[in-house]
Amino acid sequence: MYPRNLTGKEKDLLNLILPENKPGYKVYRDKINFSVVVGEGRFGEGNYFLGKSGTFPDLSFPSTPVFALGTVYVTNAVNIDIIIHEEDDNLIEVEFGVDINENHPFYDEISSNMIIKLNSYSRWVPGMKSPFSDTEVKIVGIKPEEYLLAISGEEKKIWLHSKYSGVNHLIPVTNYYNSLMLFRNERNTEKVLNPNLFFDNLGTFNDNELASAFIIYNQYMRRKLL
Repeated sequence: MYPRNLTGKEKDLLNLILPENKPGYKVYRDKINFSVVVGEGRFGEGNYFLGKSGTFPDLSFPSTPVFALGTVYVTNAVNIDIIIHEEDDNLIEVEFGVDINENHPFYDEISSNMIIKLNSYSRWVPGMKSPFSDTEVKIVGIKPEEYLLAISGEEKKIWLHSKYSGVNHLIPVTNYYNSLMLFRNERNTEKVLNPNLFFDNLGTFNDNELASAFIIYNQYMRRKLL
């Protein structure tokens, strides 16, 4: 069964959340277009590893951070959630999750003219509202000429925008919040152990605290995003 080529529809769906006009996403787009499906991920059908024929995924390691995600809405009948993980060891993990209502077309039969809406963090640029809720986004300068931290309280999402690559790196809320509590030298365990408080109390954190927390997160988690 593996390796196998990606179907045309699978490539189309992945390319939808990898904008060709953003250099950082085009790199992944090009890699995927020349990759094959080398095996399933730990979640089975719909969760695949892409790479060169002859390579094999090691499922003993956790998934890498999310590189791009989005949702394709098709004729009000089916929603397809798409996730692309960061490349590791020349492999890219992808996930297709289908939320199906009655009287739906099978997703392999979906044509591009059936798509009524696409929401994706990949397409966001400064000045736009948050992609899924159409609400305001808080912007914090990390290196203002190069990197901006974007925070959507409504969607409970944080991402780092790179002006040069165009990539919006999604930041895990819990890890970022831990770094914020560390920077604040917070010792109240009820606060420290409850990352949900971040968005509830977003207005109480100044830009210096939010930017400094990201620097700590980036160093501690060794993301090398800056």
